[in-house]
Amino acid sequence: MHRRFPALALVAALAACAPAPPDDTASIPLPGGPGAEYYQRWPHGPNPTGDPFVFPVTVWMQDPVSLDTGTPDGRAYRDIGVPATLGLWDDERWHERQAGLYATGWKAYVSAGKVDAVLADPGRAAHYLGYLVADEPDMQKSAGHRYHPELQPSAVLRRADEVRAQDPTRPTFVNFGMWMGTPDGRHDYAYVEETYEQDMRTYCQAADIASADFYGWTHPDPDKVGAFRYGQVVDTMRKWCGTGKPVYGFVETGHPYEGGGLITADQVESAVWNAIVHGADGINYFAHSFYPEGDDDFVSALTRPEIAARLKDVNARLQRLAPVLNAGGGAAFTMRGDGDVPITVRLEKGHVLAQADGTPARPDSGRTRAAIPVPVTEGTAEVVDENRTVPITGGRIVDDFAPYGFHVYRY
Repeated sequence: MHRRFPALALVAALAACAPAPPDDTASIPLPGGPGAEYYQRWPHGPNPTGDPFVFPVTVWMQDPVSLDTGTPDGRAYRDIGVPATLGLWDDERWHERQAGLYATGWKAYVSAGKVDAVLADPGRAAHYLGYLVADEPDMQKSAGHRYHPELQPSAVLRRADEVRAQDPTRPTFVNFGMWMGTPDGRHDYAYVEETYEQDMRTYCQAADIASADFYGWTHPDPDKVGAFRYGQVVDTMRKWCGTGKPVYGFVETGHPYEGGGLITADQVESAVWNAIVHGADGINYFAHSFYPEGDDDFVSALTRPEIAARLKDVNARLQRLAPVLNAGGGAAFTMRGDGDVPITVRLEKGHVLAQADGTPARPDSGRTRAAIPVPVTEGTAEVVDENRTVPITGGRIVDDFAPYGFHVYRY
């Protein structure tokens, strides 16, 4: 029989847990987001019933009818556990892509300019999850060294409110860039409308669901590389958007910069779990690859077999963990393992999720042993998907972690 104490009290009481930890295990709380019931407000949204067994997974801007692997991409993505595209190109091939959604059973967040098209086809309502109002407005409003007033915070919010008024049955989605999604983004943010802080909060008001893209494993600047960057983006977005709306992690599957590196399957997985352990409420994959020679690949999640296979495994695990990840209201914090390796811990619904994390000084993380505090004083925990158990002694689980190693404990 387990002896428990309240999970929310754990973070505040971490220093009091026995055995007494050294000073470097002091807790840094990390806020989380809402549960699956958040989506119930939209009858035609991504999860109208608030089903806790559905964890949101999307891929950025894909074409359901392309045959990049011999199978229509919409069907191929479904086969690896990606049920929707975040964005559907609004161009002369719109109707072809729209038909491709129907033929492959795929779903999409479409552009804000397509509200009338969505509402005109109520028999196909289930294929449309919501509206992508803007992409990287924080950065694009100064694109080309010119001012784009339609991307100011107040303008994006006004556009989102127009979409909400036209179709209140689906959520708005806004993806942001580095100027909003990274801790030092203010330094490059231009054309401030009010203050930097207020601009970020106004932007968030336009998004019923928010994300920000920063590709931490492939960035051309080696000082900005590491899986820890994905969780850092989630933490930063939570600062601006609060705990009342979902924040999705954004993970590349290829070569998103003309410079920089090509992400590996192990790095993709470490990035996903880093976003998750920091409280991401969904995952979006970015499959576009760009190269100086122009041999670009917009479907790297499918055309790289090792990536497609890993995504299938990771996405399946996300769905198995969905009732835990969708619970909402859990506690999360960072602490230190042996060798001063940071460990990020998330407590949700009778589970502990933990990952050896990184820092700018230690971007590759490190091997460590850590004493993870849990809201149970004595007992045994199952290590989920690893076919082993670990003892709980004195309110702690002691376990070993590889660099960016990730474990889930059920207690």
